[in-house]
Amino acid sequence: MPLEVKKGTELKENYVISDLLGMGAFGTVWRATDKKAGRDVAVKRLLKQPGNDLERLLEEGRKAAKLKGHRNIVEVHEVFELDGEGFLVMEYVDGSTLDQVFRDHIRAGTWLDRDEALDYFKQILQGLLFAHSGGLYHRDIKPSNILVSKLGVVKLVDFGLAKQMFAKGHESEHRESGFAWTGTPNFMSAEQAGGAELDHQTDIFSAGLVGHILLTGKHPFNHPSGVESVFELIKDPSFECRGEMTDFWGKPLPEELRIVLSRMLKKSKASRYQSLLEPFSELSKEAAQTCARCGSPNPKTDRFCGQCGFSLLGTAVVPDLATATALKVDGRPVSAEQLTDEGFALTRQNQWPLAMQKYQKAIESDPAYARAYSNLGYAFNRLGQFDKGVEFLNKAITLAESEFDTALLHRTYDNRGFARSCLKDYDGAIADFTKSLEYNSNNPRVYYHRAESYAQADLYEEAYEDVQMALRLDPDFESALRLRSRLQQQGSIRGVRFLKTGN
Repeated sequence: MPLEVKKGTELKENYVISDLLGMGAFGTVWRATDKKAGRDVAVKRLLKQPGNDLERLLEEGRKAAKLKGHRNIVEVHEVFELDGEGFLVMEYVDGSTLDQVFRDHIRAGTWLDRDEALDYFKQILQGLLFAHSGGLYHRDIKPSNILVSKLGVVKLVDFGLAKQMFAKGHESEHRESGFAWTGTPNFMSAEQAGGAELDHQTDIFSAGLVGHILLTGKHPFNHPSGVESVFELIKDPSFECRGEMTDFWGKPLPEELRIVLSRMLKKSKASRYQSLLEPFSELSKEAAQTCARCGSPNPKTDRFCGQCGFSLLGTAVVPDLATATALKVDGRPVSAEQLTDEGFALTRQNQWPLAMQKYQKAIESDPAYARAYSNLGYAFNRLGQFDKGVEFLNKAITLAESEFDTALLHRTYDNRGFARSCLKDYDGAIADFTKSLEYNSNNPRVYYHRAESYAQADLYEEAYEDVQMALRLDPDFESALRLRSRLQQQGSIRGVRFLKTGN
């Protein structure tokens, strides 16, 4: 007799099933209570059907379970077999799929604001970057496999499972081909649709499809005539994504966004980005301005220096990056400071691997040069290797504290806090952001970062206070405005009363 799973069923004497959350290609998902851990979880019951090799699916689930602790990936807590059936116990996310978010906007005749859409897109890329750094590819990126929490945190689900759908007679242990019946046709990569070999670039293409919809409200391969199906246009190597790419309201996207999306969606893998770091860096790149007081670089949109807190309004100048390279003179050894400056100039050109080589050479030149460790830690964060980032940021903090370099300590504690937040160590992140603010209390981004961590730790009042402070310092801080709105909505649901301070 098949195992009956319904409301009230208890699995492994621990997981008490409650609500049905949904059904997908690989199984049925239930909300459940983990009695031992005292938390809500999502339990996926893997479907028994032709083409589903249960043992292989369970093995992929075990691999996905190694992707521990990234806030943009739904964590797999446990994989087990019961009465010949497979189960995955996963992190429960209080929110909706991106697919549902799209459907809600379609019904309302609206679409996401560009800033919000770009934020979601970058979070998708961050989650994929982290997975790729661990050697795991998704291969079925689509809106229904992307969750958005009530606080706006994007989370990817079902890592590694898509490649396990094989046609009968093709179950090769090492085969990496993607057949037309794998994944979801409208969100396949061109090579996946054609049954070619799959690698990390299939995620780049599919993420580009989702990003295009986020930013324009339209699928890039949905021809207005409707004569050809989306799948056929994806598969056809001669049909490239083209057009001026306008948003939902008909305004052309900025050139930098059009370039990123176009390159992610190239049919030829050789013409596509070779790593997700490239589009993520392009999307995260901000025009620089230099503080007139301390000379530190800051994003063009910032109102106060992230190092010394000095006002940037009316005093900033654009740094000359061209003169920040070629610092070696007459064949003499370059100092750690010069090498670090060269590395920073390379980051402004999105040359992250080369920049990291410069930072490592700087450390070899002077093992006590704190800024090189700090910059290298930040670079590892950008690569999605947060554990490695924390390792170098720890060293930077130790050296900077011995020299009482307050500007560097402010930045480095913020960077370590961000890494810890991405790794879901919210208590550690809050402590780091608090230390950062001790060295500079005029940086709205750090208040916002701490507010995010407070919110993820369910400390809504503290989060609200911080987001209000961020908005006092920068009233036009779009991300902070969105977080405040979400906190107010969730606070109303949970009965939390916020003090109405500031804006």
